[in-house]
Amino acid sequence: MFDKVLISRQVPGINLECFFRATGIYLFKPHVVNRKLFGASNLHTFSYRYREGDSAELLDVAGLLAGIKEQVAGNLEKVVQNVENACKGQKLQSVQTVDEFDLNKLDFSGQPKDSGFVVINRFLPRNLTVFRPLDVLAVIDFHSHSVSITCLQDAENNLIPKYAFSMQLEQEQLSIRCNNDLNPDEKTSTWLKDVLFQRLLKWVENNMLQATAQPSNRDELISLSLINDLEEYNRLYSELKSKYGTEMVKIWPETTDPRKYVYEDVAIATYLLLLWKQEREELGSDRLQSFVDIGCGNGLLVYILASEGHDGLGIDLRRRKIWDLYPANVKLKEQSIVPSDKALFPDIDWIIGNHSDELSPWIPVLAARSAYRCRYFLLPCCAFEFDGNKFQRQNSGVSQYTDFLRYAREISEVCGFETAVDRLKIPSTKRTCLVGSSRTYDENQFQEYLGKIQTFIDSRVSGSAKGTDLNWSENFRPRESVEKVRNCTKLERSLIDEIVGIVFEALIAKKRMATEFPGRNWNAGGKIGIGDLVSLIPKDKLTSLKSECGGLQTLLKNNHQIFQVLNGCVQLRIPTRQGESSKSAEELAKKSKKQKNPRVVNLKEKPCWFHSNHPDGCPFEEEQCKFKHF
Repeated sequence: MFDKVLISRQVPGINLECFFRATGIYLFKPHVVNRKLFGASNLHTFSYRYREGDSAELLDVAGLLAGIKEQVAGNLEKVVQNVENACKGQKLQSVQTVDEFDLNKLDFSGQPKDSGFVVINRFLPRNLTVFRPLDVLAVIDFHSHSVSITCLQDAENNLIPKYAFSMQLEQEQLSIRCNNDLNPDEKTSTWLKDVLFQRLLKWVENNMLQATAQPSNRDELISLSLINDLEEYNRLYSELKSKYGTEMVKIWPETTDPRKYVYEDVAIATYLLLLWKQEREELGSDRLQSFVDIGCGNGLLVYILASEGHDGLGIDLRRRKIWDLYPANVKLKEQSIVPSDKALFPDIDWIIGNHSDELSPWIPVLAARSAYRCRYFLLPCCAFEFDGNKFQRQNSGVSQYTDFLRYAREISEVCGFETAVDRLKIPSTKRTCLVGSSRTYDENQFQEYLGKIQTFIDSRVSGSAKGTDLNWSENFRPRESVEKVRNCTKLERSLIDEIVGIVFEALIAKKRMATEFPGRNWNAGGKIGIGDLVSLIPKDKLTSLKSECGGLQTLLKNNHQIFQVLNGCVQLRIPTRQGESSKSAEELAKKSKKQKNPRVVNLKEKPCWFHSNHPDGCPFEEEQCKFKHF
């Protein structure tokens, strides 16, 4: 057995369920501990029970693991047979194959204490060009309250512990142990003690807190739950990343970060290609699915899917620079979409909505009304209503994003879709997708459901309209094809001056004499929160302001000669002499990572605002001031 204690700690109040669920995180989600890993794929699972009367003689886990390692890993059939024979030779009453196994969903209250599981998992690396998948054998024993793990490939193992170890719970004492005869290498021991054990403690504590907390209405999603073979996903993603991603990052002509957007679209393409492959296998069809990507943006997803043989079209209201770099077979169309009978795709298999903004709630509707056999994939980001306005949260107990996902699912179900929800593995916080691949009604009810869909749209927004060729929501307006500049630079000068004047008067009313100018009285004013300043601006001025930018803060930051905005508060910027930096110490600290030596700019050609507008004028003479005195 594993008798050598590497590290242990007393955890008051811990129970077996919290312990086993915590160990399951490492066994089935190893990537949360090691970023070089992508995830784990379950290859095979056995359940076992001790013979009656023999339960005091525990399973020789260390001996079992050592015996299995003598076999050549990679031959799953051989490994499975060896595990089965080894288990049967250890005084076990029964050894049976388990078809589906999830330790985190196990009912621990119903598990016999003289039983356990033998799990064979494959740990998948992120970078398949550097590392190879590793087969891991784990014994989950409810009698000894332990989870013992070993890797079957010692020679090629550079990702996980090189020797067998056990996580155990005994009288509220949590520990990690190894074989007493083993002299473990320092690197592996350090990782087990300083990384895995610390994470294990955290997972246990979280499970204990969740056990005492109120039940949550939020469904726990498992990433890539709709993909049958996680290992195939890992292999295909690595292949597509090498095939398209590396070169695309080099030539990326857009202003967006290519490492995020390129690899995100590679991951989405991988997901769709496998989802569609599974669909073809279920239908017994060899025909590759067609698609239309609504709001395709840079068109990279269309490019990858088309290059992999799928006939498709990307539509967006704005053309991107990168479109010119794609080959001729990549069909991209600059066009705005208004939901109506003219915006249907009756011959398309799948409608894709990848961050489709104001069209997101319409994606299930477009698929439902295009044809009975049309399916959809929706990855929403920004939340909108049918009329193009921002979605208003209906449940204050959850975030707007979570509430919109619930709403999008409701739309899908009204449209008659069997709706699946999944979580993608992409570099984004908003990675939950909805998939509608089949209907809940027969094809002869298609027209009936069209009416139900329109009734639902009418109930959500005003100004909806029924009838051929009419817009399904009269108030819906697509965004303009030319992206509007929204940084206050397009505001009328008179409006800017008026708002600047209101803020300035409010600040100097809180009279404070600056100490930076000895021998001269200069009112530096006080400090006021952005929210308090907003209440001083007339509503019609604020409306005009918000139509051009995010709000008052943007305008004040644009006038940085006059104002300093930090941590949600505004104050006058203390003038500095020519050759000195006007940045405060706090501002310089924030920018130190990007700009170690701030550049001093001579602005002598610009007028000094304080000279013309401050009651005390400019605290400097013109030859000292950075700006020009008129």
